[in-house]
Amino acid sequence: MGFDSAADISGGQGNNSGILSGASTPMLDPTVKASGFSSLKFTIPTNSPADTSGSYFTNFSADLATQFGENAELYIQWRQRFSPEFLNTVYDGGGGWKQVIIGAGDKPGCTPSNIVSGICNFSCTALETVMVNSFNRGFPQMYNSCTGSTSHGAFDAFEQPFGASDFKLQNGRPSPFCLYSQGHTNPPTYFPNAGNCFGYFANEWMTFQVKIKTGARLGDEWVNSFVTVWIAREGQASQLVFNWGPYNLTAASAAENLRFGKVWLLPYNTGKNPAQVHPTAFVWYDELIISRTQIADPQ
Repeated sequence: MGFDSAADISGGQGNNSGILSGASTPMLDPTVKASGFSSLKFTIPTNSPADTSGSYFTNFSADLATQFGENAELYIQWRQRFSPEFLNTVYDGGGGWKQVIIGAGDKPGCTPSNIVSGICNFSCTALETVMVNSFNRGFPQMYNSCTGSTSHGAFDAFEQPFGASDFKLQNGRPSPFCLYSQGHTNPPTYFPNAGNCFGYFANEWMTFQVKIKTGARLGDEWVNSFVTVWIAREGQASQLVFNWGPYNLTAASAAENLRFGKVWLLPYNTGKNPAQVHPTAFVWYDELIISRTQIADPQ
């Protein structure tokens, strides 16, 4: 998906793909783009609530046949650009803005005139695997599930125990790692050289790639699953940020037959205080790719 024509974002709720509005509405921006004619621009207005900007969503295929259950492997890559105002603002009350939600695909029968839960799947599903700037720390983190399952609760953070009382917040980073304790120094020391978290960079097209490899179904989970994340700065090679697993991804019950089949792009910020006055900010997406095999870094 190149976000190069109005048809790319023309759908709405119940369609195979499209946009939803929040305090503002996503729009094509021909002035800022990674390639092609335009990119997809989200605006974060001042005094905006959690749903600052709306969202873009797409199923993996128009016929809803391309979905992934147990013992499957999928890759999702996108380019993303952040304005300095977006990265430099600490949003009051917010738990941190999201980047992507990878969740359950729609089922046949989902149409704009038949928006029924369980047929049309929304962003908050049992499967959701989410990238988020948790607690405005300034770097991507991951969590799984809007419901929880047998082995873990909802919104289960990918935080790996380290030592007696610490956690790796990006467990794929080499020494000096990306640690919870680095946020408790004054000032915080998450980033090089004291820490090694992979953060966000303004005014450049960063590349994010998520690999999900599901294991076999056991009850309401896909056991022995893996989630891998690579990130690249513009013009640079990607670096490993998460190597998470073996892990039991929430699958919901077998009767529900939910499978990964839909992706959401959005800067939704749970708990954001609408009374806060802050600069208008922007974030852009381009070059969304969904694949069965690993995707090369952009050239």
